[in-house]
Amino acid sequence: MTIRCTKSICSSACSSWNLHSIAVPHRLSPVPVGHTSIFIAVSAVHRTEALNACKFLIDEIKASVPIWKREVYVNGEVWKENSEFLERRIQIVEGNGVCSERKKGCCAVKVKVESGVSDSCDN
Repeated sequence: MTIRCTKSICSSACSSWNLHSIAVPHRLSPVPVGHTSIFIAVSAVHRTEALNACKFLIDEIKASVPIWKREVYVNGEVWKENSEFLERRIQIVEGNGVCSERKKGCCAVKVKVESGVSDSCDN
């Protein structure tokens, strides 16, 4: 489900900007504080389109894709859901969703991303 939702967001980016390709890998293993958990790469002829698409992708992935994380502390651990995801779900319920409103089926259960998403944009 998470991969399907991420691919849907990538497709939205491809149809909104003139992009060549997109790669969006997300880490599954423990990620030390300060290290990268998600990497977004976009190729386009013009940098403005690539930069705008990157911003859109990270914002939509953080707000729409059900990725949970386990924070580990010296005295225990806790599973956390992204607060941006929760805020977006509230917006969708209230009818204020933007891009994710048309992707309601993407947000439901906790899912781990098992592989990166890499697509070519055929415009």
